Amino acid sequence: MVEHEGGQWNVAAKENEVYLERVSEDSERLFDDSLAPEEARELARLLTKHADAISESAKSDKSEKADDSDEDDDSDTSDD
Repeated sequence: MVEHEGGQWNVAAKENEVYLERVSEDSERLFDDSLAPEEARELARLLTKHADAISESAKSDKSEKADDSDEDDDSDTSDD
């Protein structure tokens, strides 16, 4: 995997293909490729799948932390 760097992604339709380019903050081309339309759709599905999995995991982690916090609050109460 490549370490996350600043910069931007450029995407364009060019000569019946989808052109992808990653450019650094210093305008250095880090990555470029052309994909057939169906390849681009498959890449989009894979990116969405993995991004959704990360989002769901983050939601689950927050929910578990909130549940743990609630349990901690319950254990502080005494039955006098």
